Amino acid sequence: MKDSHPLLQNRIRYFLITAFFIVFTVVAVVFFLTQVRIQTVTVENRVYSGEAEVLDAANIKKGTHSYAIDKDKIAEAIIAKNPYVTDVRIKRTSISSISIILTEDAPRFYIERGGKYVILSETLRVLAEYENLADCAHLSVYPIKLMPIESAELGKTLVFAEGYEENGKECISLLSQISDSELSGTITYADVSVRFDLRFTYKDKYEILFGAPKNFAKKLDMVIETIEFLENPENNYSAAKGIIRASVNGETTFDPTGAVETPESGENAENNENTPNNAEN
Repeated sequence: MKDSHPLLQNRIRYFLITAFFIVFTVVAVVFFLTQVRIQTVTVENRVYSGEAEVLDAANIKKGTHSYAIDKDKIAEAIIAKNPYVTDVRIKRTSISSISIILTEDAPRFYIERGGKYVILSETLRVLAEYENLADCAHLSVYPIKLMPIESAELGKTLVFAEGYEENGKECISLLSQISDSELSGTITYADVSVRFDLRFTYKDKYEILFGAPKNFAKKLDMVIETIEFLENPENNYSAAKGIIRASVNGETTFDPTGAVETPESGENAENNENTPNNAEN
């Protein structure tokens, strides 16, 4: 039998290759349209927001095509209905799974307003409201004294009363600088109600007097250096409580006011009270 003509062989080869790609394309399209469907939605990095509330706001229906969702709109809806959330990233983890990755503001302060306790972030965003202070004990929030407030709307930054708007913006800017510094998460009391007498408490240990907001960034750096020095055990100040004063010229002073009470010191004091020398005759 004679060999097939080369032209015929090329045509057969071309036909087989074309048929393969057509079949492959049809299978791929059918798979993409029928199998790439959302079956599972998970929420990651959730600390303060409720999982059910986040999923409800996302409103991603089971069986929705994975590439048919609008990530931006879903993120906007989640942020609008969950005050703690500041940013949302939506990630496809498989052909049938979606992850909602949250960034949340941590609760740091509280104020009492209208008979309720308003929970605030370090930059004065309103995160929640509670009827009783005991109900928010799990949040480890601390009191802050502010200038008069016009409104406190969930998920938004506090709005200060007429005549205090600029001072309020300045106050938020100062708190943002602290939030971005090494002191973030360490402030246990703040009084920014008087512009020229800014006061903060560090870990219930140091009262920090910044005075006026002038050169605040420079004073903040000096305060951080001072705290690092004081808390270094080699400098013999680590157990001391006191007042740190930050001056405009970039200098700080420390006035000791007592010692930090530790469990050991409390036990020693109790033991001393019960020794025979301290007993009544």
